Amino acid sequence: MTKLKFSFIKLFIFFNIATIWAQQNELGMVVGSGNYVGDIGREQYFYPNKTGWGIVFKRTINPWFSARLNLNYFQISAKDSEAESAGRRIRNFSSEADILNFDVGIEYNFIARNPFLQLQSIHKITPYFFTGIGLGSYSGKFYQNISNKSAAYKFNGANLNIPMVLGLKYKVSSHFIIALETGAYYYFTDNLDGTSGFYGNEKKILNDGIIPTTNLHSNDWYTFTSVSFIYTFGDLSCFFNLY
Repeated sequence: MTKLKFSFIKLFIFFNIATIWAQQNELGMVVGSGNYVGDIGREQYFYPNKTGWGIVFKRTINPWFSARLNLNYFQISAKDSEAESAGRRIRNFSSEADILNFDVGIEYNFIARNPFLQLQSIHKITPYFFTGIGLGSYSGKFYQNISNKSAAYKFNGANLNIPMVLGLKYKVSSHFIIALETGAYYYFTDNLDGTSGFYGNEKKILNDGIIPTTNLHSNDWYTFTSVSFIYTFGDLSCFFNLY
């Protein structure tokens, strides 16, 4: 009886391991363009002007959900001289920074991905939404006057963020997917551009006697629009046929 129970336990463990590895995995390269939204420069939420790239990994949980990991590199280049606001143009601040962002979360397919029919026309295109939690490490330089780059205020830090991404994926072949997506990353900091730390440390005063202050009640954002080239591997036959 003991040997039978032990054999059953081994069979149960083997079945679960096989089921896990049978799930489909996706690994891809990401290329796109983005922009920061904060206290310097243009105020549009979507105005891609700096190149970014990264890698993405997904693991299918079921036809609706996938666990997802992203590692992205973003750039910030913001100039008050390009702002719509006359006040910002007069102020003439600028900032540049690099962001290395890692996030993990869940991707939800609005249309269930049928593992048996993905190459049929009605299953090739899938809209999806991704969200989770991220950590962005950033470093850069803030310039009170762009014409004097030698007087730069250096800054760096790391903060959590929340990614909110909408996308559309197209199944090209049994092992290749192209995905287009755009989204916003809400950072729990007001210092992606260096303004918060600059004001806090320096308390600079402009010629007209006004102390320039950043909006302490509004954190910074980063928006990113990209295309992903994804290779799929693994087996989805462990899922039931939906249709």
